[in-house]
Amino acid sequence: MSWTLTAVAARAAGLLGLSERRPPEDAASLDGLFERAFQRAVDRASAADAKALEVSRDQMADDAAVLHRAVASGAPVPAVAALAAGWESLGEETRRIVSHPQGEGAGALEWGGVRARQVDQTTCGAATMGLMLMVGDPFVALWIATGRSLAGYEPSEALHAEAEGFETLTIAERWHALQRVIHAQTTASALGPVAWPRSLGTPPWKVDDSTRFAGLRFRGSLVDDSSPDSLAPLLAHARRALGDGIPVPMFTSGDSSLGLDSVIPRHVVLLVADTGDGFLVYEPSAGAVLPLADTDLHPDAGRLPALGQWSRASWLVLPVPRRS
Repeated sequence: MSWTLTAVAARAAGLLGLSERRPPEDAASLDGLFERAFQRAVDRASAADAKALEVSRDQMADDAAVLHRAVASGAPVPAVAALAAGWESLGEETRRIVSHPQGEGAGALEWGGVRARQVDQTTCGAATMGLMLMVGDPFVALWIATGRSLAGYEPSEALHAEAEGFETLTIAERWHALQRVIHAQTTASALGPVAWPRSLGTPPWKVDDSTRFAGLRFRGSLVDDSSPDSLAPLLAHARRALGDGIPVPMFTSGDSSLGLDSVIPRHVVLLVADTGDGFLVYEPSAGAVLPLADTDLHPDAGRLPALGQWSRASWLVLPVPRRS
């Protein structure tokens, strides 16, 4: 049978009793992530700031989920209030991008006519992390859509892009700049004091460390897609995360049937929705959200569009509770 390095490593870890612990099936610590983050912010704020947050939530009405995400991102209260006050004036297309940067179904993913593709063959991980960041932080999505900041607040990634001198006049330029910033962050000090070669893309363990999403901590998990018993709890964990609005990065690969250079993680995609019998997956080389069936995740599936024309799932980046 053809094999992948991560599947072999996962089986070896299991034999040695080193398999990582899984969260409880109910994943209670993640239920209502954004709503709980908002309520914690209200509870901890001064009376004036708590009132401002509650008024802002009411202003957003049916789009209050965007405000909850804004608060969970760690943005200051004046910026959150400015987002709510100016929400209706942003225009329908901008509101759509900020509300649902990952789109609302399968198909091409575009923002203002710009296809959400990776910049080059090395930035699939950066593009995936960039979209995840936009989902978790409406201020990043707003910056991509408009170049605007609110109440003097800019997300750190936007500040870094401007500090590096990247062109940021258009949606395309800002999207490319965001990828460049993230790619630089995830390749720096990837091997202790030594930088990871940028030409090799994003190392999986740096996605764990570098993902910024609602204050959560993330951990990489080796995937053995040749074992249904090993794969099932990982997919269940991914579904629980998606149910709470947390996208899930997934590294993909080939296997030994394609040559030894294919057995390691080679590409990164993002699970953005649970379809019940599969997932919707952002595939950055296509700039599209594509369907992936659970039944496709096995060694003999062949090359799959949703996996970037690779054939195997090899690594998942999953949320875990923060240490107290």
